[in-house]
Amino acid sequence: MRATATLTRAALLVHAQQTLVQAGVPSPESDAERLLLHALGISRTRFWSDRAARVPDEDGARFARLLEARARRVPLQHLLGEVEFHAAEIEVEPGVFIPRPETERLVEVVLEELEGGSGEILERGTILDLGTGTGAIPIALLLSLPAGWRAGAIDRSDRAIALASRNGRRNGVARRLTLANADFRDAPPTALETPADVLVANLPYIPTGVIAGLMPEVRDHDPREALDGGSDGLDAFRAVAGALTSWLKPGGLLAVEIGEDQADPCMELFGPHLTKPRVERDLEGHPRILTGRRRGTR
Repeated sequence: MRATATLTRAALLVHAQQTLVQAGVPSPESDAERLLLHALGISRTRFWSDRAARVPDEDGARFARLLEARARRVPLQHLLGEVEFHAAEIEVEPGVFIPRPETERLVEVVLEELEGGSGEILERGTILDLGTGTGAIPIALLLSLPAGWRAGAIDRSDRAIALASRNGRRNGVARRLTLANADFRDAPPTALETPADVLVANLPYIPTGVIAGLMPEVRDHDPREALDGGSDGLDAFRAVAGALTSWLKPGGLLAVEIGEDQADPCMELFGPHLTKPRVERDLEGHPRILTGRRRGTR
């Protein structure tokens, strides 16, 4: 099917849905619609109010390129160039880990813990994010916390740090966000305020042998170092648990994303360092966020 001015919006959408179904793309209907709206530069309301409108050649050609790429399992987020993440609008690009909806639960857990049931959060504090990628986690937290809160974030990828910096500016929190090119396996960089009041991380936790069987969108497009957690998926957790005192103050809050089958081993690693550690579930009911307060008094 060729995209020309004789085709309507509705016809292009049906064609796109069929193409993505044949390619085995998850959520083909939703992806087709989002790509078409992006190519046409219109809202969903405008699209559905005039589905019979003809599509100009230029817009049709742009959509055809996007559709072909998605059928090759290029991530939808890369084709759209951005993703909504909690309170933030996050730019994404190839070579940097794409923030996923399940990680929004990590942000929610932190905010719930900081409120402590009172509905009130301290006016100031410090956050550290290990392996920040796009900067989505600390940026979303800063947008939801009082202006007195500051965040530091590290990543060993130059590309990730540059992207996180742009996202900080895009979301208006650049002055409250300090970024450093560093590895969480090493000592904290001097540029950051450490230890912090809150430590968050979405660490690599996929066992090495499992990566080959992941969806193409993840396996072929997310950086391997953001996925590979070693033979059992726990290497990064061991490193952070062993250096927790360097990153997190006594009484400080820890929240890390874990694999759905890693609750018990992660509790063994982090539990001895925490008071009342627990694992929160994601929206699909899977164990997802390990949280607790570091033992000791400030």
